[in-house]
Amino acid sequence: MSDLTVEVYDTTLRDGAQQEGMNLSVADKMAIAPLLDELGVGIIEGGWPGAVPKDTEFFALVHKELTFKNAQFAAFGMTRRAGSTAAADPQVRALLDSEAPIITLVAKSDIRHAERALRVSGDENLAMIEETVSFLAGEGRRVILDAEHFFDGYRFDPEYAVRALLAAEAGGASTLCLCDTNGGMLPDGVAEIVAAVASRVGTPLGMHAHNDSGCAVANSMAAVAAGARHVQGCVNGYGERTGNADLVAVVANLEIKRGAVALRGNGLAEATRISHAISEITNIAPYARQPYVGASAFAHKAGLHASAIKVDPDLYQHTQPEFVGNDMRMLVSEMAGRASIELKGKELGFDLSGQADLLGRVTERVKNAEASGYTYDAADASFELLLRSELGQSPAYWDVESWRVRVSSAPGNPRDADAESVIKLHAGGGERVITVGEGNGPVNALDHALRTALVRVYPEISRFELVDFKVRIMDASHGTDAVTRVLITTVDSETGLAWRTVGVGPNIIEASWEALTDALHYGLLKLDVTPKP
Repeated sequence: MSDLTVEVYDTTLRDGAQQEGMNLSVADKMAIAPLLDELGVGIIEGGWPGAVPKDTEFFALVHKELTFKNAQFAAFGMTRRAGSTAAADPQVRALLDSEAPIITLVAKSDIRHAERALRVSGDENLAMIEETVSFLAGEGRRVILDAEHFFDGYRFDPEYAVRALLAAEAGGASTLCLCDTNGGMLPDGVAEIVAAVASRVGTPLGMHAHNDSGCAVANSMAAVAAGARHVQGCVNGYGERTGNADLVAVVANLEIKRGAVALRGNGLAEATRISHAISEITNIAPYARQPYVGASAFAHKAGLHASAIKVDPDLYQHTQPEFVGNDMRMLVSEMAGRASIELKGKELGFDLSGQADLLGRVTERVKNAEASGYTYDAADASFELLLRSELGQSPAYWDVESWRVRVSSAPGNPRDADAESVIKLHAGGGERVITVGEGNGPVNALDHALRTALVRVYPEISRFELVDFKVRIMDASHGTDAVTRVLITTVDSETGLAWRTVGVGPNIIEASWEALTDALHYGLLKLDVTPKP
């Protein structure tokens, strides 16, 4: 462990909320804030009270309803307007009224922005910075300066950019955060400028990076290496355009790679759960390939990797997934060897060690299936059913005699089509069941008929909900004769357990039938339902 300590400042609730398609309600913010505190960040920026009515309401509720163990709240706002005083400026007053112990002021550090955007002289802009910081500090608030467009401003006029920082320092700012607002910096440039600025000011420096060059996390790390002791970012890299620095990746790098103290408590071990919980609230699906906390972050596919992982997982992993609350996963694919199958079996609860013949058969089946269009790396349930069939542990819940689907349209109105499915099967003591299902398409009709046929014998099926349905044409050059792959996700509405099954066929209906029947079969297995064939 090094002596490095870095203050972590989360701006998910304000800067992150500017992401296209994201619209956080007050209730959403009230749900996310405790998760950020649980993660262990030191500061949570709640929004811009006075400028955004929703944020004003949020700050009022925070003080009444939430208690934090690790974090303090920060309110975000601007310096006073030109020609006014900080004490008389309503926006500055709103920052005080928020009762936030920390106030973050965004200020122009690029002379071009001062003169063209604010339409004030460079000296007036510096006065606005110093006087606003001084006023708020005099009111007992900790003040952080966000030096907007700092890096671009420094490259244009380094002296003026530093003068903006010195003005905030003179006013009593506790931290001077350098913002790569346009997100175009590269790590070596960040390191050079941060080191140069650190030699000119006595106040601790911070870094606020955007990801337009794909370097937000790397730029944050470079700033810390050059002397910054405060980093800002958003959970999951949320933010406008290409996003802000992914705060989870930044703190994981700081603590795991640099041995720094960044989070308070043991929040890093809960990072995956917290990241995904926030994704649910924002209604933005988690990114599977997100560093550290993504579902694929510690997923291994190639057979060569699997053989080495079986000996020592660290040979093919940059860190232990448990450090961030994630898990190692083995993906079963045509690249899988016997070691991959054995490890995947262990992950699913099957001890396959010493069963060379079985491993050989399963490996061969997987490779042949994937050559035909199947994929098991995203369909664990289908792979488990395949494995169980080789182990003789796949009970028959029903026996299908036949099924068919018919689609008809009204004369003269081809868009007004009806779909009907007829299924004949045996279940429940050999009883022959014939059902008809109707739907808004052939697959929907097939699903209805299958469920209707089985739910009387297996009422548990009523709990299974199809929540996602993906179709892929495997060889589009074959046109309408192409092989089709269907991947569906099913959820048990009572337990929340989700599973994925895959089907492949010469058309979408046959592929869907396989995926649907496997989904119901797997769900009954997971509930330990006794077969009634």
